[in-house]
Parts: sequence; C-alpha cells; structure tokens
Amino acid sequence: MACYLLVDPLGDYAERQKNFLDRLGLDAVAIFSSRVRQAKWQHKWRHRLGAHVIGEFLVEDDVATVAQQIVDAHGADGFFGVVPWDEMHVVLAAELSDRLRLDWNSKDVLLRFRDKYRMKAWLREMSEVRVNKSRVVTSAAEALEFQQKVDRWPLVVKPTTAAGAVGVSFAHGPEQLLRYCQQVMESGLGEVLLEEFIGGREFAVNGLVDRNGDFLATDVWAYDKRASHGIPNLYYQSIKISTGGLFHSLASYAADVVQTLGLRRSPVHMEVKVDDRGPCLIEVGARMAGGDQPVLASKLHGRSLFELAVCHYLDELPLSPEEVSYARYDLLEARIVSGIQSAIVPEVHVLHGYEEVRQLPSFEDFGFFWPPGTSVPVTRDLNTKSYEVYLMHEDALQVEHDARVVRAVLRYE
Repeated sequence: MACYLLVDPLGDYAERQKNFLDRLGLDAVAIFSSRVRQAKWQHKWRHRLGAHVIGEFLVEDDVATVAQQIVDAHGADGFFGVVPWDEMHVVLAAELSDRLRLDWNSKDVLLRFRDKYRMKAWLREMSEVRVNKSRVVTSAAEALEFQQKVDRWPLVVKPTTAAGAVGVSFAHGPEQLLRYCQQVMESGLGEVLLEEFIGGREFAVNGLVDRNGDFLATDVWAYDKRASHGIPNLYYQSIKISTGGLFHSLASYAADVVQTLGLRRSPVHMEVKVDDRGPCLIEVGARMAGGDQPVLASKLHGRSLFELAVCHYLDELPLSPEEVSYARYDLLEARIVSGIQSAIVPEVHVLHGYEEVRQLPSFEDFGFFWPPGTSVPVTRDLNTKSYEVYLMHEDALQVEHDARVVRAVLRYE
C-alpha cells in the first residue's frame, strides 16, 4: 500500500499536518534528521502522532544508505510524496525525493532557500527582481571592503543558514561590524553574511506555490519591530494587511521571487521591506511562517492552511483563489502580540493577567506562554519571546485597544 514520508514529526505544525492525513487514513514512514529529534519522538510525540506510522528511519550523514533501507523495507514504488514542515530540514526532504523519485523539489532548488547568499545571488543573475547587496565574508578585510562598497551604515550581519531572526545584528561602525562577524563565526549557524540595510516598512508575505510554480498569497502581515534592552529589532506585534493595492503589490513581487527560484508544491514565507523604491526581498523560506502566523491566518480564512499545504505537498494540484476566503479574511482585523522579556525569570509561579486577557472582546487564543515551573529567558529573537497572543475582531479599534491591554497586564512572577 502506498504511503508518504514525514520528516521530523515533532511539534504543533507537524501535528496539524499529521492529524489531517490520519483522518484520510494514510500511512506514513517517519524520517528523523538526528538522534535528538528521534528521542523526542520516542519520549513524547509517538504516543500522540504514532497512529498510521508504519516505519521509522534515522538519517545522520548518509542519505543514500537510508533511502536504500527505506526501499528495502517498503518497496521502490511505495511512496507518493514527502511532507516536511520546518526550514531546517527541507533540503533533507528534497534529497529523499530525488533518491526515491518522488518528483518534489530537487535538492538544488531547496539549497537556494537554505543559503541566504546563494538565494540572492541566484535572483540577481536570473531576474530583475530587486534584492539588496550582500556578500559572504571570511576576514576583517573583506568585511570592511564590503562596507566601503555599500558606503553607508548600518550593515546587517547574519548567519547564512539560520532562521527566526537568530544571530541577526545591525552594525553602525567598524568596531561593531567586526565584533558581530566574530559572533556569527563562533555561532555554528553558517557563514558570515553581510547585507545592505533597507529602510522602510517590513512585511511578511505568506502563501503556497503549486505544481506550475504559480504563487497564491494567503496572508500578509506588517511587522512592528522595536528596540529593547540593547536589541534593535525585536518582534513587538504583527498586524494583518487586508487585500488591496499593497497586498497585491507584495503578492506580485513574491510571485516573481518564487518563480525565479524554481520552487513548486510548497508553502512560502517571505519577508520584504518596502521603501520609496518599492519592495525588496529580505529573506524567503520554503516553509510555513513561524510565530504561528498560519494558525491565525487559517482562522481568518476559515480554512486550515496546514491542510491546504499538505494537499500540495502530496499531489500535483493547481492552486485557485477559491481555495481560501478573501472575503472572510478582509472582514476581520487581526494582530499577533509578542511579549518582550528584558530580564530572566528563573522560575515562573504565575502569569498575571492571564484571565483578564482571555476576557478581552478580540481575544482569540494564546499562541504561547511559559508555564509555571519553567524559566523565562531574555527575549533575543522569535524563539525567546515571552508570550504570544492572537487578537481577531471586526472592529479595528477594539483590536488596537485590546493589544494595549495585553501589553499592560501580562506579567510573569
């Protein structure tokens, strides 16, 4: 019986995909990218997601050997697709697809998405899509030479393969530039990538691309990032952008980017700056957005975007605007409020304001908070936010008011 490959089935996103496929009665073979992830599966997630899993395989270094083991156990024609969920392992999914002839994206295509420099270099060579100047550097001399070429500050310093704003810094002078480069070199998150800073407003453009490379924008968010405790670009809130001129302009730009990069049958999360020259790509991932944006976007459309993504992972389907509800999306205002913690809370005893927030007229859900007994870290990126609250309501003023209340009353002790 044919089945599908599921890469690292851990966490909420994977659970949403797996539950949908379980309802269809489809069997899965689970692929684990590391012993750590396999152990998490065995100790926690197997009892929640283990139904319909008929095989488990660990990939450490040699994908070819594991691919052969999968064929030996389940047959050469036993699979009809592969379902990844996080950015860190889409290349593994692509390599398995290549070796098992599953006709998903090739490894070469996904490598463009995983390496931020390679991605922008490809766009510069193959299209007229606007991207900022960038360079991978290996020495202080190269870093200073690139800054002289750009001829302005700040300069963005980041790892080539990280995600979620991890390791991103903004250098305002030579001393900072070299210090931040050293930090990236020591982080183990990739090579040191320097980029020209683009001003203006920052947006997230999310959607899906089908078998033909056609892109459907499902939701667009304006990022409100603010400085706190010495970090200049922390997520403060994300505000939904309704369809209209800006939405369609960003969707058209994103479609050009995706088509040039050659992606098919995948969700897309793109971050774009818009200044007086128009859109300019910051980053793009062949995955669903982080920060639970697709959870709230699914509620805005009245349709699970996780389920829609799975349908395109596993089938050669064309995309249509009728698959989502832009009328419902435009009817509702939405906001994601992200908590910023400036000092460590060694052990949580209580989250003050929890019940008050739940009673707000626009309250939709808690995306995340640190439960009692855990330690709250200092917020440095998306992975260390102190909480996340979803607000959704027909009245924009109500959402604005409730966002201020969330910020005022939520506090760990």
